[in-house]
Amino acid sequence: MVDPKTLVGIPFFADLNDRELEETAKILRKKEYKPGDVVFTETQDGESLYILRRGEVKACKTAPDGQLFTLTVMRDGDIFGEMSFLDGRPRSATVVAISDIEVFVVERSDFESLVEKNPWIIYKLMKNIIYTVHAIVRGMNTRYMDMLNYMWGRKRG
Repeated sequence: MVDPKTLVGIPFFADLNDRELEETAKILRKKEYKPGDVVFTETQDGESLYILRRGEVKACKTAPDGQLFTLTVMRDGDIFGEMSFLDGRPRSATVVAISDIEVFVVERSDFESLVEKNPWIIYKLMKNIIYTVHAIVRGMNTRYMDMLNYMWGRKRG
């Protein structure tokens, strides 16, 4: 079990009161990685959600030549692994530690064990997961429109 006090100040847990933090801490594991360590790889099975307490990681896709192409960098307080956590499908990217990192890990089965006993906690945490996914989609939409505007503008000019 993770000390509930270590969850205070992490945006993902911001909506939880003291009792809810204690209940949530029971299902978390703390893990540490060194720079260059792979947290998980693209296409790997996974049902874990990671909450980045400290450090930086990069999410990457593998190019046809085997090189890793960085999609985004995540920092203190960010979450990752949410897609496989929610849908049970293989990981869509490789995540690599850029610096020394500390993460809290929650397994889907442990998360689901809270549903009946603490549905309000699940509601609050799911809201934060959805907010993260929503932010990713909005960012992708913006980049897509920027690309279209760039290409459309070049053709007309």
